[in-house]
Amino acid sequence: MVVDSVFDTLKELQDITRKQAQKYSKKRACYFDIFKAGKSFIGIAGLRGVGKTTILKQRLLENSRAMYIALDSFPQIKLFELAKELKEKYAIEELLLDEIHYYANWQLELKKIYDFLDLKIYFTSSVAIDIINSKADLSRRVIVRAVHPFSFSEYLLFKKNITIAKISFKDIGAVEKLVEIANQDHNFKDYIFGGLLPAHLEEPSMDIFGNIIEKIVEKDLVYARKFSGEDIQNIRKMLEYIANATIEDTSYSSISRNLGITKYLAIKYVSALEQAYILNVILPKGSNVTKEPKILFVPPFRYYFLKDKSYEKSIGAFREEFFVEHMKIFGYSLNYLKGRRGEKKPDYIVYVGAEKYIFEIGGKNKTRTQIVKGQEKNKFILVQPSNLRGFYRPLVAIGFLGK
Repeated sequence: MVVDSVFDTLKELQDITRKQAQKYSKKRACYFDIFKAGKSFIGIAGLRGVGKTTILKQRLLENSRAMYIALDSFPQIKLFELAKELKEKYAIEELLLDEIHYYANWQLELKKIYDFLDLKIYFTSSVAIDIINSKADLSRRVIVRAVHPFSFSEYLLFKKNITIAKISFKDIGAVEKLVEIANQDHNFKDYIFGGLLPAHLEEPSMDIFGNIIEKIVEKDLVYARKFSGEDIQNIRKMLEYIANATIEDTSYSSISRNLGITKYLAIKYVSALEQAYILNVILPKGSNVTKEPKILFVPPFRYYFLKDKSYEKSIGAFREEFFVEHMKIFGYSLNYLKGRRGEKKPDYIVYVGAEKYIFEIGGKNKTRTQIVKGQEKNKFILVQPSNLRGFYRPLVAIGFLGK
C-alpha cells in the first residue's frame, strides 16, 4: 500500500511541477487533441525533446484531480496498487505518467489499471519505439497520439510570437492569401536548424540534436529493438551515408551496397529509425516502378551528420525534408512520383479527400518543365526563397496548412 509519506512526497512534487508548468502559457494544437473528451487511455509518442513532458505538466494546471508521476524517480513503486490507493484514498481521477519505460512490465500494470480501475491514464516515453509497440500489447485499450515537432506556423508563434491564419490546400492557388506567409521566408533556415524542436527554445544549440541521436542509438534501439553493438555501428554508418548522399541516390539497395550489409538489414534499420522519428520514408507511385522508397531525415538531423556542414550544398534536401515533415505533421497521405528510367516527373503527389495535388520542390531557379506536363489541376512548384508568380508558390506556405 502507498503510505501517507509517499503521497506527501508526490504532493510536494505536484506543487513544484505546477509552478514549472506556469512558465508554459501557450498550448500546442496537439494538446487539445490528446485531452479531448471521451478518450481515457492515451500513450503520447514522439521524438525526444518534442515537449511530451511539458504537455503533461500543463495538464496539472487544468485538473486538480490529476497526479503527475515521473516514473524515472519512482521506478520501484507498485503502479497498480499506487493507482488504486490514489483513487480510493485521495480521489485522484487522472494519472499523468511520464517516462513510463523506466517502469518494468508497465504494459501489464496499465492493463490492470484499465480493467479494474475507473481512472484516466496519459503516459509518455522517451523510447518512442517502445510506446508505439505498446499499442499491440495493450490492444484496444490504448490510443497512441504522436507529438510532432513544431510546424513552421507553430515555430513562429512560440519563438517569434507571430500569428498568421492557417490555410487550406485550396488556398495554395490563391496568391493573395499567401503574401503575408511569403514574408516569413527569411525564418526558413532558423526553423530547419533547430527551431522546429520545442526543446531548442530553451537550449538553442545544435548540440541538443547530437544528444538526442546518441540516446536513441545507444539506448532506445538497444532497449526496444535489442540491437547489438554491430547493429549500432551499422546504423551510425547508415545515417552518415544518407546525410551525405543525395535523396535520389538513397534507397535500401544503395544503403545495402555502400555499407556491405543485406537489404533486409537496411530495411530493418530504416524502419527502426522511422519509428524513432529520425527518418521519413515515402513510397513511390507510378507505372513499372520498384517499391524502393525515398528516405529522408526529419530536419535538422541531416545537418548533424554532414561532413562538410554546408547548408548551401544540401539546401535541396532540406527543402524536401521540410515539405515531407509537414505532410506527416498535418496527417496527409503522400507519395513521390517515379517514372520510367530517364523520365522526369514532379516530386510528390498529396491526397486531400478526393482531390490530389502535385508538387515540385526547389529553389528560385526551378523550371516549369516537369510541372506543366499533363492536364491535371492543382499542380504547383514550391520554392524557397518564395515566389508567387504563375505556378510558383512559397514552400513555407506548407507550414500553415490546417485540416
